[in-house]
Amino acid sequence: MNEYTEGDIQHVLAEDPRIAEQGIRAVRVDDGVVLVGDVESPDRCAQIEAVLHETFPDLTVRCDLAVTRVNAPQEVEAI
Repeated sequence: MNEYTEGDIQHVLAEDPRIAEQGIRAVRVDDGVVLVGDVESPDRCAQIEAVLHETFPDLTVRCDLAVTRVNAPQEVEAI
């Protein structure tokens, strides 16, 4: 993988409507790319990985994405 492919991956992560994630970084490693960042669910991680496999079929993609749960507040905040 070269720097152009790395740029293409970043473009897909930010611009593909199925992903549209600007907080995920693609880090080059010897055998492909590792995705680093935060997502809201394991399903979202799988979706991102699937889109990248579809777009770059010959690239090894590993997800090291942290899952951060986003829940509605349990109580009202007094201001």
